[in-house]
Amino acid sequence: MKITIISPFFPYPQRGDFFGAERFTENLAFNLKKKGFDIKIVCSFWYGGKRYETYKGIHILRILDSKALLGNFGIKYCLHYFTFGLNLFRRKNFRFYKDSDIIILKPAIGFTRFFKLKKIPVVYVFFHAELSPSLYSLEKWLFKQHKNILAISNHSKNTIIRIYGIEEKNIKVIPIGIDLKRYNPSNYSKEIREKYGKNILLFSGLMLHRKRIPVLLKAMPRVIKEIPDVQLILTGKGRFLNQYKNLANSLGILKNVTFLGFVNDDELLKYYASSDIFVFPSVKEGFGQVILEAMASGTPVICTNKPPMSEIVGNGGKTFELNDSKDLSKKIIELLINRKKLNLLKENALKIAKNYNWLKIADNYIDYFKKIVKTKK
Repeated sequence: MKITIISPFFPYPQRGDFFGAERFTENLAFNLKKKGFDIKIVCSFWYGGKRYETYKGIHILRILDSKALLGNFGIKYCLHYFTFGLNLFRRKNFRFYKDSDIIILKPAIGFTRFFKLKKIPVVYVFFHAELSPSLYSLEKWLFKQHKNILAISNHSKNTIIRIYGIEEKNIKVIPIGIDLKRYNPSNYSKEIREKYGKNILLFSGLMLHRKRIPVLLKAMPRVIKEIPDVQLILTGKGRFLNQYKNLANSLGILKNVTFLGFVNDDELLKYYASSDIFVFPSVKEGFGQVILEAMASGTPVICTNKPPMSEIVGNGGKTFELNDSKDLSKKIIELLINRKKLNLLKENALKIAKNYNWLKIADNYIDYFKKIVKTKK
């Protein structure tokens, strides 16, 4: 079977700003390749790279869009998703993937009715609802055009039904997987422990409003009062990074908080495995991939009591009331003081992560794709 994944987000030769979507595209492609499928990627020039490349057996075509040409001006009104789609169907670009048995789309892009005219089945992968009116309209149109919809969690599925009015029969839930060979406790770093001490909290993600980082920062004074040597490490970049640094300064917690900015994948593995608790106060996620990465690394998670995050964590961590910094501080203090309980959660986290082994998850995707190709839906 020849499968083409179309997404602006592909983290080679470098990672960009859309960690979850990038990692999903990469892992799905590589694991389908391991299963013997012919995989092509059509992506953007956002993160550099050549027009044509082969990377780990994956054939890559990069095409231009308004963001690549005009920078931030090119993303107004989601113009980059429309221009990416328009360029996708130029004859010289279509030749690259015209023999595809199936097309996987992530995210919503314009002009995909072309695939129906060419009788190439399409699967659209949904993460979470978009706030942009332009992107929302485009996404709703896509759902109407292409009936094969993959949701990465039950929460995402319910969102599609509730917000977009799509029939449940058109939606299949298959979760994101985790590469257990890459994310595991063996990445533990003695240097990180020596540098930051014996009570390390970790956050990793974009510096965006929906991640609710201020809730975590405002919880820290109470935690520091009980555990003075606690250290909070935050990795990731984003438009509100400086604002959050200023907030930490105003709270008087800078001695206990470190903003590392962007951290490459190999280093991030070490931080996952060397921390005591991964704290994720986000209000909205399609899945919460970083939660799974932390758990696979043997680090229990504290997250908001909202699905899908709370569903993934299970007994591999704790949840707290959304936007309640006081409740969050109580949960952090409880686990850092009670090491026996923390170690039990660590064992549970590792067990849960094993259920999401990418190689096993990939089989579910393959079975779904085969049914679609067979029926040409």
